Amino acid sequence: MAQKIPVKLVGLRTFLNNTEFATSDITLPSLTQMTDTLSGAGILGELDLPSPGHYSSLEVGIAWKTINEGVFSIAGAEETSIEFKGAFQEYEVSKGLVTKAIKIVIRGHSKGIDLGTLAQNAATDTSNTIEITYIKIFIEGAEVFELDKFSYIFRINGKDALYDVRKALGLA
Repeated sequence: MAQKIPVKLVGLRTFLNNTEFATSDITLPSLTQMTDTLSGAGILGELDLPSPGHYSSLEVGIAWKTINEGVFSIAGAEETSIEFKGAFQEYEVSKGLVTKAIKIVIRGHSKGIDLGTLAQNAATDTSNTIEITYIKIFIEGAEVFELDKFSYIFRINGKDALYDVRKALGLA
């Protein structure tokens, strides 16, 4: 297998409710699984075991160069759908630089807006914070991660980790 070395993101497009907007930086969430401490007879000490599909609060930050319509199009009480499409470069020893596609689809609700700073001849650095209820990540068209907090869906690399839970709850 050829060695692959990730290099950088070389292109990014942002779509809010199917309309493209020019954004600055996107701060993606940290995927931190919730755990429960297990201790007792037969265990030396304690173990923090993850609960499959249960994640702490997931936030995405969207930075804008200036205050614009995009900032307010996702500030309402309704759920927002956001899609990020990116092009990454990897260095493969046998091929050189190779470009790969990544797509991240999220749904969520506005948690707030930081309007930034008004200064002449400078960006305002305005930003939105969105609480994620759904996230799905594709690399080269293949689904690598999906989490739907309201539908009990949690898949990694196509493996449905919560099928038995949905079945037990009458959801599958």
